[in-house]
Amino acid sequence: MPAADARVTDALSAAVVRVWARLAAGALSRESRAINDVNVFPVADGDTGTNMSLTAREGARAVAAAQDDAGPAALLRRLARGALLGARGNSGVILSEWLRGLAIAATRGETLARALDVAAGSARSAVAHPQHGTILTAADVAAAAAHDTAASPGASADDVLEAAVRGAREAALSSVATLAPLARAGVLDAGACGLVLVLDALRAARALVLDQVPHGGVVGVSVATTTMLAVTPVTLGLDLTGHPTDADVVDDLEAHLDGHEQSDADELEVMFVLRRRAGATEYAPGEVAGALRTDLAAVGGSVVVVGGAAEPGSAEDSAWQAHVHTPDLPAAIAVAERWAARGVVEPLHVRHLAVPDGDLTVIAAMAAPALAAELARAGAAVLVGVPPAGITPLDLASAALETARRTSLVLGPDPAAVRAEVARLQAEPDGLQEDALRGDSGQEVVVLDAPTDAHTAVVVAALAAAEDDPHADLVDAATSALAALRTAEAPAAGAVAALETLLADGGEVVTALADDDVSDAVTEALDRTAAEAGAECVVLRTGRQGMSVGIGVEG
Repeated sequence: MPAADARVTDALSAAVVRVWARLAAGALSRESRAINDVNVFPVADGDTGTNMSLTAREGARAVAAAQDDAGPAALLRRLARGALLGARGNSGVILSEWLRGLAIAATRGETLARALDVAAGSARSAVAHPQHGTILTAADVAAAAAHDTAASPGASADDVLEAAVRGAREAALSSVATLAPLARAGVLDAGACGLVLVLDALRAARALVLDQVPHGGVVGVSVATTTMLAVTPVTLGLDLTGHPTDADVVDDLEAHLDGHEQSDADELEVMFVLRRRAGATEYAPGEVAGALRTDLAAVGGSVVVVGGAAEPGSAEDSAWQAHVHTPDLPAAIAVAERWAARGVVEPLHVRHLAVPDGDLTVIAAMAAPALAAELARAGAAVLVGVPPAGITPLDLASAALETARRTSLVLGPDPAAVRAEVARLQAEPDGLQEDALRGDSGQEVVVLDAPTDAHTAVVVAALAAAEDDPHADLVDAATSALAALRTAEAPAAGAVAALETLLADGGEVVTALADDDVSDAVTEALDRTAAEAGAECVVLRTGRQGMSVGIGVEG
């Protein structure tokens, strides 16, 4: 049994890391709904459990795909990078950086207690405005408890892990009396609860590999195949909700908030990955996160930027995952476009924070920034391409399979290529045999041809209207909307003529997507033309410079 001052790679063997990745992903997947139910900070969007689960799942997939002879440090790096590239939401991004800090410490040969401290510090430094009482506090308290235990004579690595779990659990318990939004709702911090599960999964993984499972502990894992068959329920040892609060305590907490609490119900969550090849000179790898964090803080809140340089000698690009909540999507896109000149920016993932949960996720490709914001507000998860990378069929397929909902409806060009990528990803062996970890059990992905922004906008509007009908089949509604749609793209000078041609075959609703340089005189003429034909006209600005008009006629 390694002593408390043993290196991470001595305390956590390759087998332990492999089992841990699966256990953590499984625990978060199983308990995602319970964690979602207590998600009220920084935004009460009810998805912390889902986001942490999806993030851990991508990390587990990366570990499962590693070569059999990979060592513990290499596996921890794969776990962190997989989580980084697959991170979702504020909590998922923070979790990925915590894992990255752990991997960095392991690569340096640090002790387990020191590695937990590095992980906590790395996660905290990634957040522009860290708050006390969150997942960051749980990480700090876990690291402090581990450090204190490691300093005790005769302490073992197992003692250090037990102390870390205990510290994180105590921090989660105290979170309800630390943050006013939690006190008002009488719940614990969702992210802190998720980290307790991750740390407890690490403790359990080590016990399983060493065949030291205590009575009543986690059981049902075959270490030989690293297949998780069953794991006990939430290991917090406490209820997540139902904690009594005192009005004076709530008032006191609110008085001490530092102004960074996010409460704007009309905000969008924007995430993107930045990649840079070795040798980029404008910023050193260690400076990128800080500079990008500063840029995003100018356009929104809940800013988190994680990631960094690839392992020395690796052929992989350096990568960063950026996250911001903002009411101003064009401003966030402008930040991404500036950074695209310094690297490669993958498509932005945009969603509205107040969209309720449901069985269907709409994945929409969109080039127009103002329209992307409107689609997100209508309930779609929107991908916005940043030149020169744009949006690929793989991007759309990956987004569809990363959702936790039962059905994903993909709207974009080249549907055959998207379907092929979906089939390839679903069939690709990744070592995650359990349905909850694969994420595609019973999951249906429907791909429809939406080659232009007008197609996408009309379908999302039709879906929003159909959601008011409890008997409506949303996939049928989308298919019908596309079947009844005729479209044209025209320069401003020819827009009226193009609309007249489309209306020659009749029509009830006209959607005109006008670039920002198209004059009001043109849009007013389109409105008159539609009215003369007995059709309603909806004019939307694209939010981009140009003189083009996209036209869609329904009916």
